[in-house]
Amino acid sequence: MLYLRNKTNKVHVGNITIGGQNKVVIQSMTNTKTSNVSDTLSQIQQLVKNGCELVRVAIFDELDLDGLKEICNKVDCPIVADIHYNYLYAIKAIKLGAKKIRINPGNISNKKQLIQIINIANEYKAAIRIGINTGSLPKNVKPTVSNIIKCAKQWIKFFENNNFTNLVISLKSSNAFLTKDLYLKAASQIKYPLHLGVTEAGSIIDATMKSTVGLYGLLKQGIGDTIRISISGSPLDEPIVAKKLLSIAGIKQNLTNVIACPTCGRCQYNLDELLSKIETYVNTNPKELTIAIMGCSVNGVGECKHANIGVYGVAKNKVMLIKDGKDFGVFSTNEALKQFINIYNNY
Repeated sequence: MLYLRNKTNKVHVGNITIGGQNKVVIQSMTNTKTSNVSDTLSQIQQLVKNGCELVRVAIFDELDLDGLKEICNKVDCPIVADIHYNYLYAIKAIKLGAKKIRINPGNISNKKQLIQIINIANEYKAAIRIGINTGSLPKNVKPTVSNIIKCAKQWIKFFENNNFTNLVISLKSSNAFLTKDLYLKAASQIKYPLHLGVTEAGSIIDATMKSTVGLYGLLKQGIGDTIRISISGSPLDEPIVAKKLLSIAGIKQNLTNVIACPTCGRCQYNLDELLSKIETYVNTNPKELTIAIMGCSVNGVGECKHANIGVYGVAKNKVMLIKDGKDFGVFSTNEALKQFINIYNNY
């Protein structure tokens, strides 16, 4: 860690600890039907490979609960069950192995039902994330910073009064600036770990931009204990973007730093194709190295010699491979990829 994180309570989610100045935990959510166990398991395994430490699954019906039991028994990472409207699903999910549940008091507001959830969560030592999003506030509550913080503190007090403190709090908005303001104020008033994210952020480009605008400043100030980058479509990019954002914010993650040339008319090989293959490989096999993939010698020589491993174009479909500032050899692009992977693996 390059600086001190904001001090919050420690919350245990299976073998993961959130808060207490521990590292920022990366999480995502499957978009498969949870009752489709094979597809859900496959996606969870890929998310974990991409850097995810907690995975959330949606519980929509009894079939999803059946799938949840099998999933929890077959994965190593803790599973978070996403519950809305039906409090009995929350209770059953905890009993079936979910280490954490995400509920929104805006749609499970019956206090007797919430107390039943609390009692089971205490019994099974499960965590609860109170999710308060601007899109799911009570109809009579305007989505302002003060109103949302007030709502969160009211529910926190309710949980505390019922002897439950294994809480994580999220205060999300689809507006990056409102999200930032929410968490800034929450960090000074709420002692529980904060789950960062810009909700409903959009496609990968929009989601990356909104999340960077909304969350970067918070992370630099040590605010945030767990993070999800919400991307429409496949969630597999979410942990990768989260790792990159954390790295840029100065929070040390096991992540390969890839520098790449935007290319111009001087480039004589398919840089985009080689870059894509290298990024795919290093993102799923991260090491704390700097890799430079450059189009030609103009900037390529300098950038590659300052990287741990570098590649730059020297002729049509030919590239120079550099290791630790020294020329390693000229190869065709296909052979260069094989040589790169060999050097990378043995670094």
